[in-house]
Amino acid sequence: MSRYAYSRTHQMLHWATFGLVLVQIWTYPAIGRTHHAAHLGESVDPADMVLHNIHAISGGLILLFALVRLWLRHRSPLATPAFRWPVLATLSKFVHVALYATLILLPITGVLKMYVLSPAGPVHVLLTRVLYVLLVLHISGAFLHAVVWKDDALFRMGLSFKYNKN
Repeated sequence: MSRYAYSRTHQMLHWATFGLVLVQIWTYPAIGRTHHAAHLGESVDPADMVLHNIHAISGGLILLFALVRLWLRHRSPLATPAFRWPVLATLSKFVHVALYATLILLPITGVLKMYVLSPAGPVHVLLTRVLYVLLVLHISGAFLHAVVWKDDALFRMGLSFKYNKN
């Protein structure tokens, strides 16, 4: 049997992932500075090293949260929300699958770049750009649901709005 709303655990992991993505954006500049300093034989700023570690740890948490969320979705399937146009249902599914794939591949390529295979760096950067595009699409879809269609799709992630249906 499928449900309409995500579980509280899934909702919390979704919003925690959002917060950790913001942490990634905040700490990302320190990654380049620490790697450039190390490669040039210069001393690494201790504050940058802390930010570097925060970036790595939060990336690992994003990977863990994405895997747990996929497991939760498998364990307790959800009813598919209704869309007015089939093309939007297809786009929504594509964006969600691509978001999960990107949230899983980004930490993996980050670890590969840091410890195993330096050429994974450009792949990591490309995936970061893909993530930004997917986030814009995802947030745009949420905006459409909340402001234009005024449906209860955001309820799935624990948000509720009072709509004036006039």
